[in-house]
Amino acid sequence: MWPAGEGRATARVAALSTVEPDSYYERANAALGARYRLERTVAVSVERVLFEAHDLILKRRVGLRVNFYSDASTRGWFVREAEALGRLDHPAIRHVYDAGVVGEMAYRVGNWIDGEGLQGALKRGPRPIPMVHTLARDLLSALEHAHTQGIILRRIVPASVLLSSSGRGMVSDVRFCSYMLPAIPPGTVPQGLPFMAPEVRVGALGDPTSDVYTAGALLYLAITGQDPPLDPTKIRRPTELRPACPRTVERIVLRAMQPAQDDRYLTAVEMLEDFVSDAGTFEIPAVSVGQGPVAEAEDKARWEKRLRRALGDDYELLSLLGTGGFGRVYRVRDLHLEREVALKVLQPLLTRDPEVVERFRREAQLAAGLRHPNLVNIYDIAGRSGLLWYTMELIDGPSLAQLVERDGPLPLDKMLRLLREALSALAHAHGSGLVHRDIKPENMLIDRTGSVQITDFGLALALRGKYGGATSQSGTPQFASPEQLLGERVDQRSDLYSLAAVAYYALLGTAPFPGLTVEQVLAKQTTNQFPTSRGRRDDVSEALEQVLDRALSADVAERYPSAAEFLQAVNHAVGVTGREPVADWARAAARWLRGSPLD
Repeated sequence: MWPAGEGRATARVAALSTVEPDSYYERANAALGARYRLERTVAVSVERVLFEAHDLILKRRVGLRVNFYSDASTRGWFVREAEALGRLDHPAIRHVYDAGVVGEMAYRVGNWIDGEGLQGALKRGPRPIPMVHTLARDLLSALEHAHTQGIILRRIVPASVLLSSSGRGMVSDVRFCSYMLPAIPPGTVPQGLPFMAPEVRVGALGDPTSDVYTAGALLYLAITGQDPPLDPTKIRRPTELRPACPRTVERIVLRAMQPAQDDRYLTAVEMLEDFVSDAGTFEIPAVSVGQGPVAEAEDKARWEKRLRRALGDDYELLSLLGTGGFGRVYRVRDLHLEREVALKVLQPLLTRDPEVVERFRREAQLAAGLRHPNLVNIYDIAGRSGLLWYTMELIDGPSLAQLVERDGPLPLDKMLRLLREALSALAHAHGSGLVHRDIKPENMLIDRTGSVQITDFGLALALRGKYGGATSQSGTPQFASPEQLLGERVDQRSDLYSLAAVAYYALLGTAPFPGLTVEQVLAKQTTNQFPTSRGRRDDVSEALEQVLDRALSADVAERYPSAAEFLQAVNHAVGVTGREPVADWARAAARWLRGSPLD
């Protein structure tokens, strides 16, 4: 047990509090002013006073701590802490430059940190999750270093964890570490019990698992903004207090704070490796390509582990949404903005060529500038460790391909709605000089209101030069125009061809020109072997079929020259005035704002 003696600690507080702040400054300046110029008094605690000072010889800012107690045991405790810090040499532990005793005043000089304590930072609310990752790395690597020097820190309180302006953490107080035990004055009772392992609270020396508990408690506080209960069995899951906490981080923190030492991580480095492996790396290097591809046969677990490490502390991987010839799409949580987004990571094979990466970035930047109710918003493009990805708006709904596979061909009115919305979106994109080049059911997402959202703008062009026609590369030649499959120049009319093919797919449940190979599809396309939708759908008028057939013409010149003219022809074929689609869209927007599903 910690020796009873709160009265002694209280007496020291009372003794120090009777000294005026100006007296601290005058006494310290008289003793050390020849070497250090005192700038200001920063803090006064039970055993010490902290000044910001300037080293007159080395010309640098330093932190100057002094102890004014005449009590030899208290002064010896202060000096021995300087010895303990001197034995440790780690960027996340405060450095000691100088220490000594002048008369009855002990002092030590260390590096100055521009920042604040964790306790103060939490007054603004729980720490951002990426900052929690950074703090975990700093704490655990500092603990591992101390353990290799034979020192168990035993207690780290939030006020003694300093955070730099960049969010890096530093331990500044080791006064209760194992090296200090012979010098701690009898009767001294530590504060911050929630941040001490249960066995240390009752007086045990502790071991590395005790420091693992302390690290877990500090991270729990950083995530939730609440001190953990003294009883580890009553600790609430971090996600109950903060739903944005990644499940992996929660698992690691809760394991670190197990009541039984054998159930915790055995070492700080084991806990750190679990963070690095499952919660992500902590470094944020520049995009790197050419580090070698992931084998195409790589299993899902290995792929996701590599991606998780690459995403680091920017995104939490939640679930796989889909796969394709270009890569995979995941639901992820943006840990900076604390929102869910979709992340598409490209196959590393596609991004080994720096020219492809540059072209992809350029196209993605252009696509990110598009804003339309039926286009998926692109948020960011980034990469790391040989992987390249972009994040976009998360559409909570199936693709058109999934919808048709699940429910069969769409009712005519729903197909017409999707066709009109898609033509409106393409008209906007084409007006900005962008051609999609890969319109297909998989790239047309259906949101919760029933509206279509077109995704993957720019991807096809970015990869075309190195890998041929993007659509043939992705394994869906049935929706590509003949000129695209032949590798010829394409314009907006190629997108209109693909959209007409998608419309037939929505009506019939199959592509208009089925085939297993590009050659088989081309043979049907170039002879204008149009499908007979009216023979299978009695609700499709002859006029509408003629409109779709014209858009599917193998001769580019015979197609509609623009999305606007295609849309006008569709409306005319079904007897709709030119202004009604706008009204339909306005009603759809109003329903979306009210949160009501559409018919």
